[in-house]
Amino acid sequence: MSGEIILDLNTIILCITISCMLIALIKEWFLPEFTVFLALSILILTGILSVGEGLSGFSNSGVHTLAFLFIIGSAISKSGILHELIQRILKPKKSLSHILFHLMLPVSSLSALMNNTPIVTMLIPTLQNWAISNNIKPSKLMIPLSYATILGGTITLIGTSTNLIVHGLLLEKGLEGFRFFDFTIFGIPMTLAGIIYFVFIGKGLLPNRSHNREKFEDEQHHSIHMFVVDKGSLLIGKTIQEAMLRNLNQLYLFKIIRNEKAILPAPNDEIIQCDDILVFSGDLASSMHINEVLGLKPYTGQLKHEKFNHATLYEVSISHNSPLINKKIKDSHFRSRYNAAIVAVKRKGNQITSGIGNIVIKPGDILLLLAKNDFIKSWVNSEDFHFISPVIQSKKVPWHRKVFTFGVLIIIMLTPAFQLLSTFEITLIATVVLILTKLLTVTEAFKAINWNVIILMASSIGIGKAIDKTGLAQTIASILIEIQSSLGVVGVLVLFYLTTLIITEVLNNVAAAALMFPIGYSLSIQLNTDPMMFAMITAIAASCSFLTPIGYQTNMLVYGPGGYRFTDYFKVGFPLSLICMSLTILIAYLKWL
Repeated sequence: MSGEIILDLNTIILCITISCMLIALIKEWFLPEFTVFLALSILILTGILSVGEGLSGFSNSGVHTLAFLFIIGSAISKSGILHELIQRILKPKKSLSHILFHLMLPVSSLSALMNNTPIVTMLIPTLQNWAISNNIKPSKLMIPLSYATILGGTITLIGTSTNLIVHGLLLEKGLEGFRFFDFTIFGIPMTLAGIIYFVFIGKGLLPNRSHNREKFEDEQHHSIHMFVVDKGSLLIGKTIQEAMLRNLNQLYLFKIIRNEKAILPAPNDEIIQCDDILVFSGDLASSMHINEVLGLKPYTGQLKHEKFNHATLYEVSISHNSPLINKKIKDSHFRSRYNAAIVAVKRKGNQITSGIGNIVIKPGDILLLLAKNDFIKSWVNSEDFHFISPVIQSKKVPWHRKVFTFGVLIIIMLTPAFQLLSTFEITLIATVVLILTKLLTVTEAFKAINWNVIILMASSIGIGKAIDKTGLAQTIASILIEIQSSLGVVGVLVLFYLTTLIITEVLNNVAAAALMFPIGYSLSIQLNTDPMMFAMITAIAASCSFLTPIGYQTNMLVYGPGGYRFTDYFKVGFPLSLICMSLTILIAYLKWL
């Protein structure tokens, strides 16, 4: 019955569950994947979904294809192909427009063939170092890097996880699903338009900010405080832990200088000696307080050794797989575990230098570390964090391995294109081949998979199934149909695109695709249009996240290295979002209507 909305008990429970899930995601109370899985669990326990229906996402071919692509992307990263490519294309140009063009074109092309997260992860340190050495602010390049991979991901089926999740949902509906290059007629015009936008307009909207290390070094006199241990000090002979120096609220002891040699990081069992220089990070008010309470005197002399005494400042970004997440820094044993001291934390545009020990680590946090020169060698392959500081290739990969890996990538692209095998089948075969040829070990392959994304993706599919099963999708579609009378079909497409985009920007691309697919499918049935049209719009709108750093993982990865603020994304991304929406609706109209 048109215009009449009927909600049964299951639909009401579903609406409440989804609302709570959205609030928890926006407030960041828990990890996104845990929040969505918890919501899915509630739907199963309340009987809205059977166990099989709720967990069907974990058997979805799109989810498994994405897992294989993570592994293949890791092999490509390990081969050094990506590093060599960026070294070749990053040459000093005459203007920022030239630099952006020569950066975004190859990066977007590469993103069409592999997952964009490892591309951005690998290129951040190289790009940041190149920018600094060429007197260019990294903030001029990091957002274009992320947006180029997002745009490139819309060119092929395997370019982004949202394409794969919608493809898998189409298959579950008994439809053919997308072919490898179905996205190309949308992705190539959007990518070219995005590059042109940055070359002529977007470059002027990019902020001009110092990167974290530069900012810290410029302002360290405000946050780094040194005190000398006098002869009469009560701290002499006590360990750092016994002296309660780890319990200071706003000050963080990260180094001791003794006889002009640095003890870095300062371990808890280190015994304080006379004339030691204790180096803290924190605010000035707390440093004055420690002077009175502990009897330490400010050190005003000049150190003969270098500024950081043969230690190096490193920037690392907390990965979504990190065991440090949701732990206080002082409870994570960071100092002893990594043999490094945290001197600042960058979160949501703010650089924090006081009260570091009480900070609860979140995914995407940028840690500014002071560590010895061998720190990179020890932790470069860790899944605990991504290195933002430049990473030097420790060993060259034989050319035949590079050729073989690149050949695997070409086969992955061509095989589904000629419909010889499905994307799932060829990525499965490619993964097995890479492991059997020892281009990747089983352990490396397992670590390469971003399990957080896999769990989030599979759980979101289950919730999308509940939206379809309870009739909520049909109800929302009916409301949009009523709006059609005044807006027309194109108006409904625009409204649907905008709704998907908003969900993407406040949650993430995977959740948006899973939640909006059943609504788009119901709309296509009621409007008597091809379901592929709404499926395509769902995938593209969920991918084109340019307005916030939280909508897409690559946006969050460049957040700290670029020194961005939350509003920078909206300022730069709003015109690009309008461009992508206009092109998508136009091409969809010409193709299907």
